[in-house]
Amino acid sequence: MNHSGNHNNPTINDVAKLAGVSRATTGRVIGNYGNVSEKTRKKVMQAVEELRFQPNAIAQGLRSQNTKTIAVIIGNIKNSYFNALVFSIESETMKHGYNVLICNTNEQESKEISYLRTAYSKRVDGIILTSVFNADHLIPSNLRHLYESDVPIVSVDRKIKGLDIDLLQSNNEESSYKATQYLISLGHRRIGLIGTKDYSTVRERINGYKRALLDANIFVDDTIIMDAEYAKPNAGQELTARLLNQNSGITALYALNNTLCGGMLLELKKREMKVPHDISLLAWDDDEINQLFDITTIVQSVEETGQLAVQRLFELIECPEKRRKKQIIQLKTEFLHRKSCAKV
Repeated sequence: MNHSGNHNNPTINDVAKLAGVSRATTGRVIGNYGNVSEKTRKKVMQAVEELRFQPNAIAQGLRSQNTKTIAVIIGNIKNSYFNALVFSIESETMKHGYNVLICNTNEQESKEISYLRTAYSKRVDGIILTSVFNADHLIPSNLRHLYESDVPIVSVDRKIKGLDIDLLQSNNEESSYKATQYLISLGHRRIGLIGTKDYSTVRERINGYKRALLDANIFVDDTIIMDAEYAKPNAGQELTARLLNQNSGITALYALNNTLCGGMLLELKKREMKVPHDISLLAWDDDEINQLFDITTIVQSVEETGQLAVQRLFELIECPEKRRKKQIIQLKTEFLHRKSCAKV
C-alpha cells in the first residue's frame, strides 16, 4: 500500500480512503465492533499504521453522547473470583462494541475514589463496581456524589451500606446454610470458620453458618470464627494455626474466601494433618488448588454474574428511566462434592 500524502492530523476519512473502504467499515474496524472480514480488517489497520492515525475516543463520544467505554472497578485482581468476573464482563461488553477500563483498587478506599474520578473524567458510559467500602463503613457524605451521579453504576458481589444502587450477588447466606448443614450431616459439631468479616458477602455466609448450627441445636462458638485481615501475608496459614492451637475438638475447617485456602493447606501439611482423614475442609470459589486437592467447594456463577451485570448496565445506559427502579439479583451457587469432607 503506497501513500504519498502528508497528514499531520489524519482523519478517519483519510484512513478509509487509503484502505479503499467506506468510512462506516473503517469505524467498525477501529471501534472493534460489528462484522468485518479479516482481509478488510488488515487493510484498515495497515492504513491506520501507515498514517499513524490516533482515534480520539473522547471527541467521538462527545459527538455521539457516549464514549463506548465502561469502567470495571474491582477489589483485588489476584483473586480468582475477580479474574473470572473481569473476563466475563469484558467478553460480554465487547459484543456491544464497547471498551473496558479495568481498575484494581487493591481494597483501598482512596484508590476506589481516585478511579471513580478518573472514570468520570474519561466520560465512561457506565460503571461496574465491587466496592471497598465495607459492611460497617459508610461512604463519607462529601463523596456520595461519586456514587449517585448521572453515570449508572451496577454493584457486584458486595452491598454498599446506605447506598441504593443495582446489585448482583450470590445467595450467600442460603448457600452457606446448606454447606454447613452438609458438614453437620457428616457428624461435625466443631466447625472452624475463617473469612474476611469486613465484606457483606462474608457476613452473609457467617449468618448462614450460624443459622444452620442453631437449627441443629448446636452451640455457636464465636471463638472458632476467625477474621482474616485483608492483604495480610499468610493470613490463611496464620489463622488456621491459631484456630487449632487455641481450640480443641475442631473436626472441620470452612474457608469463606478462596484466597485463604492455600494457607490453610500449608498449615495442615506442616502439622502432618491429612484431609479428610484428620480434618475435613470446605471452601468458597473453585480454582486449581481446589481441583488439585479434591476440595469440596461452593461455586459461584461468576460468568453469569458478569454477563447479567453488563446487560443490566446497558439497560440503564440506554433507558435512563429504568434507573429509578433498583434491582437486587441473587444468583444460585453450585455445591461440588469432592473428597475433602468425611464423616466423624
